[in-house]
Amino acid sequence: MPAPVSLSFAMGLPPKEAVAYFESKGYRITFNWHEMEQAAHAQAFTVAKAASLDVLADIRAACRTALAEGKTEAWFRKDLEPKLRAKGWWGKGKMVDPHTGEERLVQLGSPARLRLIYRQNLQTAFMAGRYKTMLENAAARPWWQYVAVLDGKTRPSHKVLGGKTFRFDDPFWSSHYPPNGFNCRCRVRALSDSRMEAEQVTPESGVGNMVTEQATVPAADGQRLTRPVTGYKVPETGYVAFTDVGFSANPGASWLGGALDELTRKLDAAPPDLARAAVREMAQGPVLPQWLAKPVGNFPLAVLPAEDAGLIGAHSQVARLSPQTAGKQAVRHPELDPDDYRLAQEAVDHGERVQESARKLDYVLDQPGGVLVVVKATAEGDELFVQSLVRLSGDDAKRERELRRLKKRSAPQ
Repeated sequence: MPAPVSLSFAMGLPPKEAVAYFESKGYRITFNWHEMEQAAHAQAFTVAKAASLDVLADIRAACRTALAEGKTEAWFRKDLEPKLRAKGWWGKGKMVDPHTGEERLVQLGSPARLRLIYRQNLQTAFMAGRYKTMLENAAARPWWQYVAVLDGKTRPSHKVLGGKTFRFDDPFWSSHYPPNGFNCRCRVRALSDSRMEAEQVTPESGVGNMVTEQATVPAADGQRLTRPVTGYKVPETGYVAFTDVGFSANPGASWLGGALDELTRKLDAAPPDLARAAVREMAQGPVLPQWLAKPVGNFPLAVLPAEDAGLIGAHSQVARLSPQTAGKQAVRHPELDPDDYRLAQEAVDHGERVQESARKLDYVLDQPGGVLVVVKATAEGDELFVQSLVRLSGDDAKRERELRRLKKRSAPQ
């Protein structure tokens, strides 16, 4: 019998980010694990075939306690088994497949099932918290090295990645930040430029080497489903190291979307000067480039004065950039880089304000390399979004013509 495992003591007691990630996961019920898309796993606490919220609540509460208090796997099983037995979620039981209406005999709770739930959910929470911490420190340690446990149990696709090093914002980490499969024991090590030089580490790049294919998995009705799975093609050998099905989405990045929503709520409640300072600091750090490369959630880009928000009927002071708008911007304005987006708050604070319509304001930072930022309020006025951001011409004459055209479309004040 294996010795009891305590992930929290093995990896260090959890940072608050790990608990926050875990708490951000809601409840999702699925008859078959593969039926839930991988991105949803990072947003929802999932136990396949658990068809009642009270069972999910018990499992989720036990996982949270284990994470926050460093409880062992043995404690987890001892705490949960009697509760699940009392609710009929143990051994084999009959359940109705919601897709077919067919009643089937399926495996519910078991010691092996609890072991998997404990290890997978706690590890994912730990790694999401670790991801956030590493991202915040990326300016000092911008190189991330994949670390695999090189023993007889390590899967070939994980072993081949051991020691490979990529920049923190490389596309490799969008899919391959651990865990990359059930019972994955891999981790990531952050390195500074000086450490890279001292250890003579040669970085690699996922650009042009990431491969996505459709994998076939069993469905609840006996048919087959296809799910995307992403791999890294090793340049030296051509070997493609795929993640397991359902693990091609970085849980830390998925968690970031929920964290941004929570940050926006706090920014809206904060005094304007503090909110502006927080937004500037957020934009200047490494999170913005990472978000622009793989946008998840709405990024707070600028804080408007109360007077400006009132002009367009907004109850919020935080203007956010959505993933949809970021995608359009990347297509229409590929010349923009993170430094352009970092000028959004400066444009609001020091630029010229033009009211384009009842729900829209333009901010013009009139300088070489300046920007035009368009902010729009939703119909209900409860949200503000950056609708577009463009770089102004560096040529004075061209920039003057652009500004004249802009002012012609100004709404009556």
